[in-house]
Amino acid sequence: EALAMDPQQRLLLEVVYEAIESAGLSLDRMRGSDTAVFAGLMCGDYEAMMLRDLDQAPTHFATGTSRAVMSNRVSYFFDWRGPSVTIDTACSSSLVAVHQAIQTLRSGDSHTAVACGSNLIFGPEMYVIESKLKMLSPDSLSRMWDKDANGYARGEGVTAVVLKTLSQALADNDRIEAVIRETGVNSDGATPGITMPSASAQRDLIQSVYKKAGLNPQSAEDRPQFIEAHGTGTQLGDP
Repeated sequence: EALAMDPQQRLLLEVVYEAIESAGLSLDRMRGSDTAVFAGLMCGDYEAMMLRDLDQAPTHFATGTSRAVMSNRVSYFFDWRGPSVTIDTACSSSLVAVHQAIQTLRSGDSHTAVACGSNLIFGPEMYVIESKLKMLSPDSLSRMWDKDANGYARGEGVTAVVLKTLSQALADNDRIEAVIRETGVNSDGATPGITMPSASAQRDLIQSVYKKAGLNPQSAEDRPQFIEAHGTGTQLGDP
């Protein structure tokens, strides 16, 4: 079974363990709890590798490479019984996982939620596919908001965060690293191309999130001190 398991599953188990450890929570006390898992996942290179030789496909190929099992594997291993969902919204998958985790906490369906994500590169398929769409930089340099922008460079990473409502974290005397004021998700709707973003949709989302958070972006006190943007470094994506 381990042979068939996508390394993204393997590393996610390790990183989620480290996140729980860093949060100072007890895995024993969490067993059987309503802890939720939301995992962001876009690519499945390991599955593509395994399918190159069907005669050698391992017995547990189905569960080892299933995207649904990406989140389920974490819930299964740690014996958590809250919602367990794998999310694929392309580049925003892990952030949407955070949003969904927060909604689950606010609804009361879970008292603790883990939002996580993984992106590992094993094969050339996504390079070829994205190159055909002119998404990748030929020289692997991301020049966001630059007139010479010619695409972005792909990268790898595995991450996990443990989330609770602020009131629950305070009641549990947890070590709090940060507070998320608000999140939001929307869609670009109809644009000139399905991969092309909508500036107006992004503006509407930002304004909506500020409003829900009770913040006024026109006020100096409420303005963000740091902004992290999803800069694609492409002529179509950056505007």
